[in-house]
Amino acid sequence: MAIDWADPQRPGFVLFYEDYRPSSRGSGQSEDESYHLLDEIETMMSEVLVHPNNFIGLIDADGETLQFYVNDDLSVLIDFIVKDRQGSLQVDATLEQCLALITGTGPSLKALTIPGAVFTAW
Repeated sequence: MAIDWADPQRPGFVLFYEDYRPSSRGSGQSEDESYHLLDEIETMMSEVLVHPNNFIGLIDADGETLQFYVNDDLSVLIDFIVKDRQGSLQVDATLEQCLALITGTGPSLKALTIPGAVFTAW
């Protein structure tokens, strides 16, 4: 099934996540091709990225992947996969910084700039 991507004025992404809270949303897999607009993604991030080990991942129309993982101290690891270098750009951030990153992104993650991120090979 093909995904209908939003127009550039209202970008969105395929979303996958895992929520381990007792009253959680459970999980949503990228295979579900669950397309969400940015306002929905921001709401989901605000709800899910508050519990250790929870994560959310976003995939754009070009297959670029950006992931957020909640650490034990409730900071959030931002992990941007760089396929051609076989690794990812990573940095720990606050939830507010993660939301600001998403708010400022366009329809493509490829041009994303993540302040302070360091490349980590797999």
